[in-house]
Amino acid sequence: MRTLLAAWLAGVVAWLALAACTGVGAPPPDPLQISLQSGDLPTGLHRCPASGAVDAFVRSLARTNPPARDELAGAWHDLQGRGAVQAAVTVYATQPDACMARLGTGPGTTVTSVVVRFQNDAAAAAAYRKGVLGFTTPNENAEIPDLTRGAATGIGRNAWILQTEVEGRSLIVGLWERDAVLVLFMAVDADPLHAKQALGAVDGRIP
Repeated sequence: MRTLLAAWLAGVVAWLALAACTGVGAPPPDPLQISLQSGDLPTGLHRCPASGAVDAFVRSLARTNPPARDELAGAWHDLQGRGAVQAAVTVYATQPDACMARLGTGPGTTVTSVVVRFQNDAAAAAAYRKGVLGFTTPNENAEIPDLTRGAATGIGRNAWILQTEVEGRSLIVGLWERDAVLVLFMAVDADPLHAKQALGAVDGRIP
């Protein structure tokens, strides 16, 4: 009896060790938990009511901004075709009207995260190379002013961050992929230090 019990316990220990190494049994990352949170940003930026699952965000735009709804719905459909299984869109803004605008184009300061979970790392990496919502990943040989890529971003090898100005508005955009998760981050007219801190907070929640 003792021999059988010892063998059974040894088997359990071995299974637990294997699970710890391979992640067996671990729940998949939840885009909602990775996305922007209130503590990531300074006071004055308020979470848009529709923030959350991408399907709900798309529906919220149906009456107020059909073109924005169509753009986001089309992007999500495309991502699903490339292996995406879950996504969350979160927007923080200083003005309520920004919550009904095309992502990254509303009035005032806005900070947005689009977090997408894929079936596997390969699908996420392929999506990163193609880009999201018109933000394409530059060719490795392309020289683009104000663009930081790869390890220099501090958020991984498959990553780039652009800090620039467009039509008089400051813009920080980041796109990166790790562990089957793809993130698009946009900050418009936000304090660069706060924006980069928020970007780092989002990245820190990727398991």
